[in-house]
Amino acid sequence: MDGEEVKKAFYPNFNMIRLVAASMVIFSHAFLISEKTEANEPFVRLLGEGKLLGLWGVYVFFITSGFLVTQSAQFGSVGGFLWRRALRIYPALVVCTLLSVYVLGPFFSPLGISAYLLKSFHVKTTVHSVLDPSYGMTLPHVQFYDPAISSLGISVNGSLWTIGQEILCYLIVAGLMAIGCLRAPFMALALAVGVTWELFFDHPWPDTRLLTDFTFIAPYFFCGSFLWFVMDRRRPNIVLALIFLALGVLCLVYWPDYLYGPMLFAYPLVYIATSPAIRLPTLERVGDVSYGTYLYGWPVEQVMNHALGQYSTWWAVFVLSLPTSLLLGWLSWHLLEKRALRLKRISFFQRQAVSP
Repeated sequence: MDGEEVKKAFYPNFNMIRLVAASMVIFSHAFLISEKTEANEPFVRLLGEGKLLGLWGVYVFFITSGFLVTQSAQFGSVGGFLWRRALRIYPALVVCTLLSVYVLGPFFSPLGISAYLLKSFHVKTTVHSVLDPSYGMTLPHVQFYDPAISSLGISVNGSLWTIGQEILCYLIVAGLMAIGCLRAPFMALALAVGVTWELFFDHPWPDTRLLTDFTFIAPYFFCGSFLWFVMDRRRPNIVLALIFLALGVLCLVYWPDYLYGPMLFAYPLVYIATSPAIRLPTLERVGDVSYGTYLYGWPVEQVMNHALGQYSTWWAVFVLSLPTSLLLGWLSWHLLEKRALRLKRISFFQRQAVSP
């Protein structure tokens, strides 16, 4: 039997936490897509410009991903780790991309269906979007409304920028595995560099979007990774969780502009996810639908906003889009993702466990 199945602890609370995070992103995007601005989003009105509830959802995704991916990296070879990660990311991403290019594209192209299929370079677009998920934000000759109103009119999936960053984090973990440096001190060092970088460099890579996004979001992944090492050696402590919760609130009040202040909530988050005393709904019957829900959230909201037309409001877009995205996430998990993950047991990738 695969060593991962024997030794890896299972934390069912993560399923609900990630689903809530995906819903937070969809809620926040409802304002942006319907009103073409984030100014009226409740967290922005409460905490200031750029402090989006959806961004907090992304933080949650990267913290939990860092935690769980580092746990997974303790079992098997580097090749096996990368294989498992590819199975988790790419099947759903590829299908979402194909649906965006060949279903949304023809119906929302001013060229018309026939001209779109003949002239839009859709094969090249599909390949490029899979290799660079951020490219899927816009597709040639596709628009939901006149881009003169807002550049969002040509944005097919504005959520995909995080997928490329997630993949980069996986590659870093694999590199550390390969050289035997996937250890708590190295993750602590990466975390320390990440959270202090923004103090000294404002937009350190102004002409390189990939690196700018990476220096922004990767520290949250490293934080989750470091917390795995902490939790692996010590049981979660409620007193420490409350202390970090209080520090997080104080940071929001007195230092709201610090980019990594929300990271103080990471320990309470992981405490909730791993504590045996807290039992969130396990979603056992529903499945792990958060990834699919996240992938389809933005394009579904664009379609709903288009369908509502002059009657579009943030709450109408959200109320219609959330259950639709959940349904697509459920279908993605049960018809595709769950089946693809069975391939992780392919024997030639299984080796001895990597020592923590």
